[in-house]
Amino acid sequence: MIILKALIISSLILFLSIANAGEFAVSPLVLDVEGIKNRPVPFEFTVKAKKPGEVALKVFDLKQMETGHMGFIEGEKKDKTSKFNWVKLDVTGVKLKTDEFAVIRGTVTIPSRAKGKHLAAVMVEEVKPENEKKGIDVNVRYAVVIKINTQKKGKKVRVKTKFEALTFVKKEGAWVFEGWFENKGRAEGQLIAELQLRDDNRRLVGRIPMKTLSAWQRREEGSMVYPGSKVKIFGTLNEDVLDGQYTVRIKNKFNGRTQSVFKEKIDLKEVIATESESSEADGVQALPSESQNVSAANSSDTESYRTESIRTES
Repeated sequence: MIILKALIISSLILFLSIANAGEFAVSPLVLDVEGIKNRPVPFEFTVKAKKPGEVALKVFDLKQMETGHMGFIEGEKKDKTSKFNWVKLDVTGVKLKTDEFAVIRGTVTIPSRAKGKHLAAVMVEEVKPENEKKGIDVNVRYAVVIKINTQKKGKKVRVKTKFEALTFVKKEGAWVFEGWFENKGRAEGQLIAELQLRDDNRRLVGRIPMKTLSAWQRREEGSMVYPGSKVKIFGTLNEDVLDGQYTVRIKNKFNGRTQSVFKEKIDLKEVIATESESSEADGVQALPSESQNVSAANSSDTESYRTESIRTES
């Protein structure tokens, strides 16, 4: 994929089943497609205008970022892995009068070799007249997310995960732990992770949940992790602990199944964080615990998706 042509937009997720913003509304915003390989499976959604206007429609790929949020990347025909080659729309745009609505139809054709669950999106974007494109402007886009399941009903989905690269740094009197969780299987699911810290006498001195940034922001119990995704999870130990050697155990439960326990001996001692470590820790210190007053910038990753891009013109 040519990076210069890839448009990556982090999602702002709403608690809505019908999206209303700008001059149009879109419903529904999540579609479930049970795949029949090599055969077009139809889908549809509705766009309704609040006043006369036009919307453009494009197919996007979805990729989970390391923060746990979803990124939208414009699909490309020459990219064989792009869902642009799976999803076909009957139209690329519609013009509507006030209170008029259009039913947008399309199909999903799943390749024979596809496995597991996949995500695609149809981006619905308001097209503004040239005479309105002045100064700083906000384009409102809504993504109709298509959840594609290629698995046959009743068939077990492979679960394979990996946790690695545990790091820790002391920041403002608290220890921040983080590591990487990778979903190497074909299943999507919720990750419930807990870090346990024990001293040389095996005494439990700390127990903290580990989540993605997205999960902390949404105040969710766990972190959604999609197939093929690698996300950073972190947590903060606010209790005072003495410098010395400790054993870390990280217990991960994914998609309802207990995973291999990560175990490592570490040496906690007062250190000065490097500039990069300090910068990264600043990002996580705002979310040290579930009791922290965190603004919920995101809701469930399977709910409605609204994205906004800001255009500046000289």
